[in-house]
Parts: sequence; C-alpha cells; structure tokens
Amino acid sequence: MDQAASFYRYGLIESVILLLLMLLAFGAITVMARDRWLMLGTLESLLARLAAAVVLASVAVGGLSGVLLNLLQGPAFSDSSLSVTTSRNQAVLGIGLVLALTIAGIIRIEMYHRRIASPPAQEEDADWKVEPPEAAGRR
Repeated sequence: MDQAASFYRYGLIESVILLLLMLLAFGAITVMARDRWLMLGTLESLLARLAAAVVLASVAVGGLSGVLLNLLQGPAFSDSSLSVTTSRNQAVLGIGLVLALTIAGIIRIEMYHRRIASPPAQEEDADWKVEPPEAAGRR
C-alpha cells in the first residue's frame, strides 16, 4: 500500500474513533451532571457540554486508536491495489457519514435533555387557557 494511502486509512480510523467517542462523552456528560447544566442557559450549557466532550474524546482517542490500529494492522492496510485517490475518497466518505451520525446523535440527546429539563405544562393546569366566549357569558 502506498504511504499516502495508508495515511488516509490512519486518518479515517482515528477520526471515526474520535467522533464516536465525542458522541459517547457528550451523552455521558449530559446524563451525569444534568442538574448542573440546568443552572446555565441553553446555549451556554450546550457549548460547555460540547467542549467537554471534545476534550474527553481527544484525550481518549490517543490510547484507543493505537490499540485499534494494532488490531486492524492486517486487514485495514493489506490491500495493495488501493490508489491514493480511492483511499482519500473512502476517508472523506467515511468521515462524512460518521460526522452526520454524530451530529444526529447530539441533536437527539439535546432534544431529550431539553424535554426532561422543562416538561410541558399540562393543558388543564395551564394559566394561559382561555374559556370560549359562550362559556364565559353563562357565568
């Protein structure tokens, strides 16, 4: 395998691990410290959790990628017929797909977090409910 093609493989594997660990860290941070994030505003809470998830994932990817690359040494890097262009296109496509899944996962986690943080008001107990004019006139 060409040297540049193997660098694209390394980049693909490490970025997939990074993005998946970021999603995992974001979910864990959101669940573990739910009451602390509610004290912050919506945007501040989201940015703080994203920043913490990126830091945790980037620290964890260093050790995990070394282990995974050693395990995949044979199958991932043995194809000598791959050109540099093919490896680059595979890396871009793989990173794009995992990035889309990570973004979708973060959006779902954030939606669940906001739903739990501010439950909707019951319609019967809501202060804004207005009686129809015909019902108000009968009193």
